[in-house]
Amino acid sequence: MRRWNVFDRVGPEVNNPNQTMGMFLAEAYQKIAQLQVILNNDPMQMEFVEQQVKELFDLGAGLCLTGMIANSMNSKEHGKRCEETRLEYAIPLRAGHERQVEVHLGAGHISYAATLYCQPKSPAASREDHTPGLDIDLSQYGFSENVSPWLVSKVCRTVALAPSLDQAYVELQRDGIQLTRTTIDRIVSRAGSESLTVRERMLEQFERGDMKQGCEFTGRRVSVQIDGGRTRTRGVLEWIDPVENFGKTQSQVTGELSAGRSKETRRSSRFQADWREPKLLIIYAHDDNGRRDEAVRVLIDGSFGDADYMERLISMHLHRLGANKAKTITFNSDGATWIWGRIDSILAKAKVESAVVVNQVLDVCHAVENLGKALQPLDRSLNAAGESEPSNSNELRSRLRDGQWSQVVEVLTARLSQAEDLSSADRSEIKRVIEYIRSHGEAGRLGYPKFKLMGLPLGSGSIESAIRRVINLRMKNSGTFWRIQKAEKILTIRSSILSGRWDDDRAVVKYEMKRNRKQALPKLDESPRPKSDARQRTQKSQ
Repeated sequence: MRRWNVFDRVGPEVNNPNQTMGMFLAEAYQKIAQLQVILNNDPMQMEFVEQQVKELFDLGAGLCLTGMIANSMNSKEHGKRCEETRLEYAIPLRAGHERQVEVHLGAGHISYAATLYCQPKSPAASREDHTPGLDIDLSQYGFSENVSPWLVSKVCRTVALAPSLDQAYVELQRDGIQLTRTTIDRIVSRAGSESLTVRERMLEQFERGDMKQGCEFTGRRVSVQIDGGRTRTRGVLEWIDPVENFGKTQSQVTGELSAGRSKETRRSSRFQADWREPKLLIIYAHDDNGRRDEAVRVLIDGSFGDADYMERLISMHLHRLGANKAKTITFNSDGATWIWGRIDSILAKAKVESAVVVNQVLDVCHAVENLGKALQPLDRSLNAAGESEPSNSNELRSRLRDGQWSQVVEVLTARLSQAEDLSSADRSEIKRVIEYIRSHGEAGRLGYPKFKLMGLPLGSGSIESAIRRVINLRMKNSGTFWRIQKAEKILTIRSSILSGRWDDDRAVVKYEMKRNRKQALPKLDESPRPKSDARQRTQKSQ
């Protein structure tokens, strides 16, 4: 017989929803009468009355749920399900013992339940394997460490979508969910760990060859876009003398450019923090005009892991979504070499069939932007020489958009050989751009007219938008520094929510945690980036 108490650990014991609803109605009649007097005396108190009524019925919902779960737990079917779960758990479990726990239900209502906790049969083996025991009763309902599934979802979505934890705390309080900041942070951290654990298990299943192929993208035209963002991380801050380095830029102080957006603004901070690159991917179906098919949900995922980890992640997602039987797969990205060099390996791991047409498209905006970096010093040189002949820069940009990359390379090479007053830095940059255009052109990534006729997306606007929504609006705030593991959890939660897959992902998580609560988090490099020689010399002189 499982016992449930309300209001206190030794409060009234309840067994069914009729009993708890009787308690609620007794409270509700009195409270509603008081609120009616307030509203009659001052109609402008409507917002206050509305909030009070909402909180009152939130209490009723919590009491109703308590009675329903208490009634369900004392059924024969519940006992059979508990025994099946115990026998099917990842490690052998003992019969278990009762313990009273504090249970958080919807809207933050707290009840107290005597539930059955099953310890591992071999404590030594459990310690070596890091596999914990299981609350066999609450696991049947998808609880996460005594917190109801709806409350976990509500807290995670609020924290992930709010600009900060403090603001999320305020919004939850306004919704009548009375949880401390520590409890909120613990719920989100645990949910993030569970999501990452499930993702790691899916990777292992995929690499063992046990994952079934999905059908979500079967027969569709699929676009895969990958890019990186920027997030500042917490660690050992490096002291920068504000007097000695007053008015100097980032590169003058540290010997290297900032990884943030403002690369050469004059600095005012006294400490130097590390920037890390969270890599993000988006997979979506598009129509014959290259526009996203709204009928098919996108998939967004990301990690602070290295390029090898992202390769595994992309391959697994393509396989489980059925992209191996898609009509076409198009990889859109900028010029990052770590992306393009891994596409063949990704397709092989995902077992993409040979009948699938695979295209690689360099973002047209990135291509034109890089061309502009070469044209700027060449145009300055042309103006300094007093040439009356107009620059052909706009014509070159149009040629590049028209896929005539070889002609652009020829013109840039000729203009470079004719320019005599360029600095060594400008010459190096122009040579880099020429090689950039040549390499992508030879790889077939600059055939924009052909791609447009094929109905392929020419840019990587989807991933740029995803980076802004998933990373920049929450994880790149001014004055915000992240621990890598915590940032990885928030990144995963936001990706799931903003791709519209949160409910489905949580359903999988609840099932997996019922089967095995052992955590398996990705291995992330938390060590600070190596210091440049200039930075070391700066520190020694202080």
